[in-house]
Amino acid sequence: MSTTSWIKPVLSAALLLTLASAAVCEETRAQQGDLRWRTSTSEGRSSLVQASSDATDAVGRFEFTCVVKSGDVIVSVVMTDEQRAAFAGLLTSGEYPTVTLSDGRTKSALAKLEFGDADGWSYAFTVPVDSKWFDDFEKTGSLRLTIGKTITDGDSLNVGLGAITDFRTQCRKPHQTPPPAVHPLPRTPPNPDVFPPAKPTSPEAH
Repeated sequence: MSTTSWIKPVLSAALLLTLASAAVCEETRAQQGDLRWRTSTSEGRSSLVQASSDATDAVGRFEFTCVVKSGDVIVSVVMTDEQRAAFAGLLTSGEYPTVTLSDGRTKSALAKLEFGDADGWSYAFTVPVDSKWFDDFEKTGSLRLTIGKTITDGDSLNVGLGAITDFRTQCRKPHQTPPPAVHPLPRTPPNPDVFPPAKPTSPEAH
């Protein structure tokens, strides 16, 4: 067998393997896209979501919204199939669901459960924008929380952390400058030359 006869099949196999690997990489990139945290502000409201572009409606399960400069953020989360069943059990038990955040300090009452045509059931709660939970989220892109005693939830994406910072800036209450201190004027004794004291009148004058 000549050298040429076996080199060509080997080269062809290597080329096919390279092309297949490239195709897999391209497919992976296409599936993942440029998924990152993205923020937008319009008509006095700001939002933060996971999305592959600013123009898409396909976003992640977690959505953060706030009225600009309000200091509070509404966290809306689309339920998974397992969570829907767990929520049903939680509500039928008569237990009022409380959201406990992973910082161990912040708790929030469950604000609402609602159904949407696009995403199905979701739940929402409110958290202060300056809570430690948000501090940790801004640094890592990771979220952890517990609803009641049995339902755990969370997500993690460390791409686009700057958008989280921008979002918090939009939501924070503006710092109010304290009014200037008022210092009392020094007391000056009256000048008798300017305002001479009145002379008493004698009874004979009347």
